[in-house]
Amino acid sequence: MNFDAIRQVVEMRLAAWQVSGVLPTAPVAYDGVPNGPTLQDAIDNKQAWIRLTVLNGDGFTSEVGSAPRARRPGIISCQIFTPERQGTAEAYRLADSLSEQIQYWSDGNLETLAASATRVGPSDGWFQVNLSVPFTAH
Repeated sequence: MNFDAIRQVVEMRLAAWQVSGVLPTAPVAYDGVPNGPTLQDAIDNKQAWIRLTVLNGDGFTSEVGSAPRARRPGIISCQIFTPERQGTAEAYRLADSLSEQIQYWSDGNLETLAASATRVGPSDGWFQVNLSVPFTAH
């Protein structure tokens, strides 16, 4: 699986989460994509939003011979932003909802493991929690 295929599969998984009807959800900022109106409205109005980043790790050769195969580990990073001074519940509910969508998921040659939520805290009017989900692509 190449790097762009990994990005596409992860982004499709988050897009499916946004329209799944499972609550709560929030608009997602994707790497290199201009903010759409829903995302920009959420940011401007201090409503919850998420930034997705696929962090590729150090790939390695898992098979050699006439058809070598690469294994590509990495981390799916979701930075969750909620309005500051309104408590932490919304951020952690979003982290729970996202983790249910992303952890222990397999899509062909990509598999994910358990999610971890890390409190970053308040900054610039936002409260932030980072959700990290390790993956391996074959």
